[in-house]
Amino acid sequence: MLTLYDNRGSTNAIKVRFLLAELGLDYETIDVPLDDKPAWYCDLHPFNLLPTLVDGDLTITESNTALRYLAAREGRDDLYPADPVGRARVDMLLDSLSLEVRPALWAAEEPVVYGLPSDVDWRPALDRALTGYERLLADDGYAVGDFSIADCAIAGRMQYIGQLPIDLGRFPRLDRVLQLTFARPAYRAAV
Repeated sequence: MLTLYDNRGSTNAIKVRFLLAELGLDYETIDVPLDDKPAWYCDLHPFNLLPTLVDGDLTITESNTALRYLAAREGRDDLYPADPVGRARVDMLLDSLSLEVRPALWAAEEPVVYGLPSDVDWRPALDRALTGYERLLADDGYAVGDFSIADCAIAGRMQYIGQLPIDLGRFPRLDRVLQLTFARPAYRAAV
């Protein structure tokens, strides 16, 4: 039985819930507060972050790893290609999202979405990150053309992008991917 240590407000957890819904997998949810996590959770996750996915003796503490694992576990090469070229394209989108886009997006979300004080102008960094990410996305369809785990990651991470004062029209590929992905029934179930 799969167990997801989760919080409905966690964008990283949304990614995993989205894929679980796409795959139609049953799982147990254990709610963990975003702040002031209990000591038992600190023992489970070495960085005290959310989510954590447990499958038997396997504990996965990174959301993108959970996406890769679940697709492979279910034999879903359509979601995470077995061929090296297709897999590299999905991995590039996952890694760029985490390493390039997420820090810039988080710097914008802190003051705008969460109301935290900030003395940094987050707009230039976010613009650079989204401009670069736009170049990696497919010309049509989803992030790599067909729906994949990259779309689960993008939708989860960009859950709050509509609340930011940015013009998504400047990023037509990203805007298209988000519209397609946000319309999926499994995404709506995840949020």
